[in-house]
Amino acid sequence: MEQSGAVDSAEVPRLATALPPPGVEVRASIAEAEAGIGRPASSRPLVESIPILFIGMLLVRTFAAEAYIVPTGSMAPTLLGVHRDVRCTSCDFQFALGVDENGQAGQPLCPNCGANLEHAPAAERTGDRLLVQKFFFKWRAPRRWEVVVFLNPTETDQAYVKRVVGLPGEAIELINGDVYVDGKIARKTLAEVRGMRLLVHDSKYRPPAPTLFPRWRARREDGLVSGWDPGDSHEGSASAFPHRPSPDGPAGPAIDWLEYLHVDPDRGHYGPIRDFVAYNGARLGSGRRVEDLMLEADLELSEGIEALALRFLSASGPLVLAIPLRGQAPPSVEFLGRHYRTEDGAVALAASWANRPGPRRLEASFFDHRLIVALDGEPLFEPLDLDPPSRTPPPTPLLEPPIALGVVGQGADVSRLRVYRDVYYTDGQSHSPVQPFAVGEPYRLGSDEYFVLGDNSPVSNDSRFWPESPVVPGAMLLGKPFLVHLPSRGVPLRVFGGEPYWVPDLREIRYIR
Repeated sequence: MEQSGAVDSAEVPRLATALPPPGVEVRASIAEAEAGIGRPASSRPLVESIPILFIGMLLVRTFAAEAYIVPTGSMAPTLLGVHRDVRCTSCDFQFALGVDENGQAGQPLCPNCGANLEHAPAAERTGDRLLVQKFFFKWRAPRRWEVVVFLNPTETDQAYVKRVVGLPGEAIELINGDVYVDGKIARKTLAEVRGMRLLVHDSKYRPPAPTLFPRWRARREDGLVSGWDPGDSHEGSASAFPHRPSPDGPAGPAIDWLEYLHVDPDRGHYGPIRDFVAYNGARLGSGRRVEDLMLEADLELSEGIEALALRFLSASGPLVLAIPLRGQAPPSVEFLGRHYRTEDGAVALAASWANRPGPRRLEASFFDHRLIVALDGEPLFEPLDLDPPSRTPPPTPLLEPPIALGVVGQGADVSRLRVYRDVYYTDGQSHSPVQPFAVGEPYRLGSDEYFVLGDNSPVSNDSRFWPESPVVPGAMLLGKPFLVHLPSRGVPLRVFGGEPYWVPDLREIRYIR
C-alpha cells in the first residue's frame, strides 16, 4: 500500500509493486487532487474556496488522517491492489483480477459460475485508496481481526496493511485454516464474520440457459417430490426459488431441502468449496477444502411454512439447525449426535419475524465452529460454540452438498441466495518452500508484539514468512484504515454519446471492518 505512494509495496512476487518511498512532492499532488486543484473554475466563490479546502486537507493529513494507496493484492478481495475489472460473459458477475508489477495477470475464472474468461474484456484499475486514522492506536491497542497499517519490520521504509490475528503474550498457531490462540480456536462476532467473509456464489448471477452443473438441487427428506423449484426452468426471475405444494402432498414433519452444489472453478466440476480466490487467477491457491461457510437468504414466507432449517456439512459430520416459526419451541441444533437447545427468547423473535410483511433476510454462519443466526440483522440467539472433535486435517473431500436451506410446510419464495466462506489461512505460500511461523507449533508473542496476516492468504507476504521474526512491534503501527474513500472499481460515464470515461464507482465507498 502506498502512503501518498504505497503500502505492501514489497509483496509476493506475482502481486508485488515496488514503488518509491513517500515524498513531499507526491503528498502535495494527492492533496491537490483531493482538494480539486487543477479543475476549471466555474465561479469566483469556488476559486476562493480552493485555498481553504487545501489548508483544511493539509491539517487533516497532518493531525488526523493519512491517505494511502493499495498496490498489491495481499488483502484482496477486502482491499484491492492494481487489478483488472472482469465481467463474466456467462453470468454477468463482476470481479477483480490482480495484476503484478510487470502488468501481467493470471487466467481469469469466474468465481460465481466457473466460466473461463481468458478472452473476456477487462478494464485496468489502480488500487483502492484508503484513509487511515494516524494516532488511533495511541489511544487503544489493536484488537483481533482488526485491519492495521504498519511499517514492515524487515523494510522499515515500506508501509503494509494486514489483519491482526495475534495479540501480545498469546501463543498463535494456524491449524486447518483457523487461528488458534493458547490452544483454543479464535472466533468471530457477527460483525467480524460480515467483514471477512468471501463470496462463493450469488444466485442473482446465473447463466441465461441451464448449465451442465446446476448449483441448486431440491430434495425432500421422505423421498417424495419436492415443492422447491431450483430456478433453472420456472418462468419469471431467474434468481427466484419458489416453494409450492408438492404433487405428493405436504411433507408433514419432513424437511424439504434446497441444497447447494459447488462447482470448483479451478477444476470445472462438482466438488467441495476450496480456498480459491478469483483475484489470483487460475491454479494459484493451496486447493484446501474450506468448511467455514455462511448462507444469506432473502425470502418471503406464507402462513403455511411452520419451520425453517439449515444444514452445514463438515468432515466431522452434519450440523442441522431447526427454527420453528409459529411459537412451538425454541430453535434447536443437532451436531455429531448431540442436541443443543437455544434460549427461550428466540421463540418470540422467530414468530414475529415470520409474520412480518414483505421480504425478510436470514443469515446463518458456521465460522470457527461457532454458529451464528440473525433474522433481519438481529441475532436469533447467543452464538453457539461447538468445538471440533479433532484438530487433525479433514479426510478425503466430501461430495455431498456443503450447505442447504430447508422448510417444513409449503408456500415460500426465496428471491436470492448467497454462499460465503471464511478466510482460510494456508500453511504455506504459493511456489515457496519457506517453512512458515506458527505452523506445526505455536509461536509465543512478546509483551508488545502482534501477529498479522493477509486476507488473500495463498499469496500474502505476512507474519508467516518474514525471514527474521514474524512480529510487528507496537511502535511500528501507523494507524487504523477506516474508509475506502476513492474506490478502484470504475463505472463508464458517457458524455453526449461519445467514448466512455471510466470514473470511480462511488457506490463502492465503504468503511473497513
